[in-house]
Amino acid sequence: MSIDVEDSIKGFVKPIERKKKIPFIGIYQSLVSSYMFFKKLTRTYNPDFFLVTGGLALLPKSIAEKTIVYVHFPTSKDLKLPNSESLRVSVLRDYTSNIWKRLYIQPYLFISNNIDYDDNDDIINFDYIKKATIITNSNYTKNVIKKVWNIDCTVLYPPCPQYSFPLEDKIKKIEKDTKTVCSLGRFIPKKNYDTILQIAKQRPQLKFELIGGVTENTLSYLNRLKNKAPKNVTFHVNASIDEKIEILKRSKILLHSFKGEHFGIALIEAMSAGLIPISHNSGAAKEDNIVEERFRYNDLDSALNCIDRAVSEWNLDKASQLRQYAQNFSIENYNKNLKLFITNWIESHSHLFKKKE
Repeated sequence: MSIDVEDSIKGFVKPIERKKKIPFIGIYQSLVSSYMFFKKLTRTYNPDFFLVTGGLALLPKSIAEKTIVYVHFPTSKDLKLPNSESLRVSVLRDYTSNIWKRLYIQPYLFISNNIDYDDNDDIINFDYIKKATIITNSNYTKNVIKKVWNIDCTVLYPPCPQYSFPLEDKIKKIEKDTKTVCSLGRFIPKKNYDTILQIAKQRPQLKFELIGGVTENTLSYLNRLKNKAPKNVTFHVNASIDEKIEILKRSKILLHSFKGEHFGIALIEAMSAGLIPISHNSGAAKEDNIVEERFRYNDLDSALNCIDRAVSEWNLDKASQLRQYAQNFSIENYNKNLKLFITNWIESHSHLFKKKE
């Protein structure tokens, strides 16, 4: 965020790289790593407070009250709840549908939610998450957190990429090119790219350009998509920034197929580039009204209707309105809101600093 923290921050916790995780026990490896690092960090520096930005780590009991956690989406207790429409889209929902996956995850749930050790290594029951301060990325996620943890939190929308190229450039490129629909997102199964391919088959007159990253462990999924894709679909794998911007310039529409998107940075990024976002009628797109209702779909037919509507209604004025809306989610606004939140939090938790003195 371009803030100089050299004199005030003493340690960063980074997740273990995927390639360094041991097969079948990766989540336990991450659990132990985060817990031990926090213990060491506390003993060495005794920080005033902690800001966890990458999701939930296993925090020692002693630092829970002075920790702010940015929760992107719950990844533990939601697995224990009965199915509901909002929770069916959890990123870990698959763990409840397979007995081996349930056996794999249950020890993790028990450890992360019930066990901590005091200075004498006595096991105690402790649910740290209820003592930490929670911020999250959308009202949709906030409502899920309320259901699964029964705690309130504050919504702090994440910073999203912003573009400044003249929107008139789009007019020139669109006039020369076939009407283009693009997508932004990693090539992973939960992004539901099969729906995009089905839509592309139904609209052969449109060009679909799919921009996304891929890693070694998701390469087989990408190859499967390529094998079944119609001729009007192009894959841009691990595209450069310049390549992405060129595609955004010649596109009218961003098609987003992830059901229950927790926030949807790609949706805002597309708006900043003057694209009309089309998304599934769920997640933050619906509950936070990130995407207009008329451009949200429930099934294949309604998705096709949304695309036809967007293609015919796109114009320069619409693109300008979308860019203006996207500016609400700029890095500058995020920095201002985060600074204000932490300032107020420090004032309301002054007792923690008095104890330290």
